[in-house]
Formats: sequence, structure tokens, C-alpha cells
Amino acid sequence: MKILLSLFITFCIFGAESNASSKDLLDLSLTELLEVKIVTASKSDDKQMNAPLSSAIITNEEIISTGATSWGEILRLLPGVFVRENSAGNSDVFIRGLGNLPPNSQMPILANSLSLVMIDSRIVYNYFAGGTFWETLPISISDIDRIEVVRGAASPLYGPNAVTGVIHIITKSSNIGGTNSHTNPNRFYADFEFGENQFLRSSLWSQFKKGNWNFSASANYSKRDRDVTQYYSLVENQLVDSASDLIEFDTQLPSPLNQVRFPDESLAQEIKGINLTGQYRLSDEYNFKIATGLQNSIAQNAYFENGTTPLNTFDSDSQYLDLSGEMGSVQFQISYLEGEQIGLGVMGWQWDFDTLDANLIYNFQLNHKLKIRPELSFRRAAYDGEFTNGQKSLETLAGSISLDYSPNKSWRTILGIRADNYKIPDQTQTSYQVSFNYAPSKDAHWRASLVNSHRAPFILDVFQETSFTTSTGLLFELFGNQSLEPLETQNIELGVRYRIDENNRFEAEAFSIQNKGYSDVKLVFVGQDGSYFRTTGVFDNLPLESNATGITFSYDHAFSSQTYIRSFMTFVSENLRDHSVSPAGPPAELPQLELVDLDGKYFPSNYGGFTFNHKYEKWNINLNAYIFDKHQVDHVITQAEVKSKLILNSKFTYALSENSNLFINIRNLFDQDSFEYLYTDKTRRRLSIGLHYNL
Repeated sequence: MKILLSLFITFCIFGAESNASSKDLLDLSLTELLEVKIVTASKSDDKQMNAPLSSAIITNEEIISTGATSWGEILRLLPGVFVRENSAGNSDVFIRGLGNLPPNSQMPILANSLSLVMIDSRIVYNYFAGGTFWETLPISISDIDRIEVVRGAASPLYGPNAVTGVIHIITKSSNIGGTNSHTNPNRFYADFEFGENQFLRSSLWSQFKKGNWNFSASANYSKRDRDVTQYYSLVENQLVDSASDLIEFDTQLPSPLNQVRFPDESLAQEIKGINLTGQYRLSDEYNFKIATGLQNSIAQNAYFENGTTPLNTFDSDSQYLDLSGEMGSVQFQISYLEGEQIGLGVMGWQWDFDTLDANLIYNFQLNHKLKIRPELSFRRAAYDGEFTNGQKSLETLAGSISLDYSPNKSWRTILGIRADNYKIPDQTQTSYQVSFNYAPSKDAHWRASLVNSHRAPFILDVFQETSFTTSTGLLFELFGNQSLEPLETQNIELGVRYRIDENNRFEAEAFSIQNKGYSDVKLVFVGQDGSYFRTTGVFDNLPLESNATGITFSYDHAFSSQTYIRSFMTFVSENLRDHSVSPAGPPAELPQLELVDLDGKYFPSNYGGFTFNHKYEKWNINLNAYIFDKHQVDHVITQAEVKSKLILNSKFTYALSENSNLFINIRNLFDQDSFEYLYTDKTRRRLSIGLHYNL
């Protein structure tokens, strides 16, 4: 701590001698931020004021000014997004509500599998058990042009898994010469930051133009240690000093796999990524892009089940190839991703995978009032691992059409329908959207929408074939189910945006969500079987239905051209119907399940935050906060109450020259050290310093 503070003071003294001013990283205003267009809400350029769905956007400049160092910290800056950090830099991200469901499940099921994540329209959602492995994204903050979030179901636009919303990361490379793009075609950006707990983050991004070609390249590396070195023992219900002290439930002895599972107990994550992009722009209507990249990551996260502690080490290598283009009214994209992922020391949790996504869109402008957009999509996800007894694949062929009708300047109606035909399970699932928008003036916008969406089947749920025995004579078997019905959601919302004047903007939306079709393990046999005591489970649909109603407020205010604040808050009320509960204690025979109704306690009843930014001469001062209410996580082995938490962050940036900035970054300023999910790491205050260079 003292070394870092001394370095910061030294840099400030050096920087005080410079008379230059920064033109990019510090020149932020609320007006400029709100003028950035959004495309994810309708797949066409929309002013934020008139976006047809509940949505939000954050730009690269705003991300940098706040000092966010991870995907979780970035997404905490956006309204309607709930983030919990499991260990330093490793987070799970939810949109709106209905998280940690069904209660009493394994961690892969409790993780968020209801929000679709994309990079430049390339889906990075995983099909192993749903959700996103955030540490495996090959890009970093330096690659980002902006992040757009659509709150609420969006499967008619983006296909299955956009159940609670869409997180769309749009890179600088995808936007060369396009909407919201930078005017300078030749750019260079470098970022370096280091701090407590062996934290190091560095990245390079460059772009240059030659004729009709634009090229970009980026590389990133980050490493950070855990804030604590203890582990929570699920068997003993207490903290232990080292992973070597974690015991197995049947032998009550330290697990021989502890060293395999935790090769570096202090490491929270280490990430490496490289990306290359080439774009050929013949004209505004004809352009083509090819992008490729790779990543290697290792992280301690709460996702895999090892039977001894919530954390486990996850190792991943992957590479991607993405080809996209526009030819007049036709758009296409073909994306391929392959790699290997390992849950260290967890039986069966190792696989090779490859996914292929192909989309073809035709944008037909019938007249100035009506746009018609038909789309065809194909998706194949193949996984090869011990838990599936060889390679298994899921295939989906889908077709959709949307109508965007504006009879006059005030009214806009969007209708959409999509049909996804699954090979396994053999069925076709339909999703639809009806959205009405009314703008009585340029300063007011009202909207109402009804959207039905669904979640695709997963490899784990459908194909799992797992069995293992213990030294004490226990036999466990777990099987997938190729007849599972997909989870389905219905989302209703009413919203309003109002620009009070050029310095004040208010937005609110009320929403109602209903989910049904959850799946989990159902016991089909418990008892003595020869020399073993056998427990056999099969994935099956549950009678559970979940409901959430809530409201999200956001308010943006510019005190002056130098100072602004953005604030937001979400309030959610949840209830569960027909939740399956088994009798307490270890099952000696097949349990007789009971169905109960529960009030919501598995998700915060409120969460939100604010960002305050002030420029003073060559200084930029940013304070941002995130808060959430207490809630409960019920795991198949244990349960935990997550306490209310307020996390305050600050970043002080000084312009050394026109193109370089020095900063000090303090995360979790008040040192709120409670865990955020099921006895995972207690995150602590983190101090770092660094340098931005932008040319």
C-alpha cells in the first residue's frame, strides 16, 4: 500500500509540470454519452431516447473513467443488472430477477443461464450448462467500443436463451467507419495497471487503414490473486486455512484431489487473449469483415461441483473465427468457436467443444413506413467428454420475421415471431414479440411490450451419463433426458423516457416476468443395490413456476459540461409456486416430495447504483457505487444468507499530456468484505495505479 501511494505521489509531481490537455479519455459529457446510438434493441440504429425496448448503453470512455477492471465491475454500471463476485474478478451476471433458481440445486444450475451474451453479434453463451464463462472472453476493456444491454426477453430478435435479456459487447474493430465510430482511422491504445494482491492488467489495441481495408489487432493479459486464502468446507460447514484441509463427505478425510483442484490456491484468475480483424469496405452498403482470436484462462470460480467447497479451478483454451458482411439489404454472419475446458480434479468435467452459428438477414424497406426483416439461423454445438460418453451435439434451425411499422412520427409498432426447430429434443419452439411505442414529442417516449421467449436445451441436461463409486461403497449415477421441455418465459413491461431539459433525463419501466419449465435432477432410485448403496438421478422438468414483478428507475443529470451523475435502482418482488421440497436428512429411500409456495428470498429485492464524474482542469474524478439487498442462496448441500452490501469505487485520473493519463484506482473503498455468493471469497478493498495512452 505504501509503495503504491509513493509511486502515485511521484507521478503526480511529474505530471504537474505538463501543460498539455487530454482530448479523448477525459473529455466526457452527459450529452455526448446520451447521443450514442443503440442497435441491440431492434437490430437497427436507434437513438437511445427512442429505443423500442428497455435498454442501456455504456461507452468505452465511460468505462475507463470509472476504473472498472472486470466484466462484473463494468456491468454494475448499468441499470437492471445484478452482479455477484465469487472471487477477485470472477462474477456471475443477472438481468432483472429470478436468479438462483430452482432452490436446492447444484451450482451449474443456480448460475445464470437466462441472459444471452454476444460479442459483435457472435454468441458466446455456452451450451454445456448454459450461461457465460466471462473469464474465457478473448477481448478486454481496450477492445470495447460500447456495451448495450436489453432488459427483458428478446428471443424473437436473438433466438433462445435471451430469456431475461441480452448483453451485447460491441468492439472498436466492428465499428470502423460505422455508427458511433471514431473519426481517426489510424489509432493506438495502450493500458497498464498494477496493484495489491498481485493485480496486473495490460492491453494493447491498434488500428490502421490501407485503401479500402481496415485492420486492427489487440492483445491483453491480466492476473489477480484472491483477496483471501481460506476455503469454506461444505462438509464441516466452516472455513479452513488451506485447500489441503478440505475433507470428503464419505471418508471425512482430506481429499487426495485437493492439490489437483487447486494448483495455485492464491490465484483468482489469469487471462490471456489475442484478436485480429480485417474489414474491407467497398461502400457504405457493401462491406465484409473477418475476425479471429484465441484465449487462455484459468480461474477459481463457483460453478463446478467438487463436493468439498464452492470454489473450483477452471482451465480453458479456445479460438474463434467470425466472418460477417453486408451486401445491400442482405446481412450474413458465420461464427465458429472451438476449444477445451477442464474443471480441475472434478470427475467427468473435461471436454472438447465446437460451436457453429450462421445467420442470414434480409432488410426489406417496403416504404418509408414499413420495414420487414426475415432471418434464417443455424446453430450446432458439439461437446466431447467423459460425462457424455463421447461426442454429442445439439442442432437448431430457426426462421423469424419482424415488422417495424411507423405510420407517423409519433407511433411505432414492432411485431416479431421466431420458430426454433430442435433436433434434440425433437420439437419446434415459438417465441413472439409485440411492442408499441409512442413519442408525443422529441422529449418523451412511451412504450409497452409483450414478449414470449425460451431457453435452449443444454448438453449437460440432455446427454449426461455419469457414474462413480466411493471407497465406502456408495454408487452415484446421473443421466440426462432427451425429452426435456425448454424453460419458457413471458415478459410484460410498460416504460417511459422523459427528457426534462438538456441536462436531465428520467426513465422508468415496470415489468412482470413468469417462468415455467425449470429442470433439475429427479431421484429415481435410492437404496441398496448389491454391494453398493446406489443413488440414481435423471434430469426432469419441475412443476415450479416463478414470478417476478418490479420497476427500474434511472436518472441522469448534468450539473455542468464538466460534471454529471447517472443513477439507477431496481426493485423486485418474487414468488415461487409448486417448489419441490424433500424431507430433511440424508435419503435412505426415494423421498416423497412436497410442493410448497414461497415468497421471493433468493434474489435481492433491490439493487442499483450511481456514477458521478467531474472534470477539473487536467483532473478527472469519478465515484461510482453499487448496492444490493440481502438474499439467500439455497444449494443442494447447504444454504447461505448474502448480506446487504454497498460497494464504493473511485478513480482519479490526471492528464500527463494530450495522449496519456495517469490514474489511481480504489475498488471497494469502504472495504466491505462480506461474501456475495454461497461462502465464496470475501472481497476486499483493492488499490492500483496505472497509465492510459491513446493516440
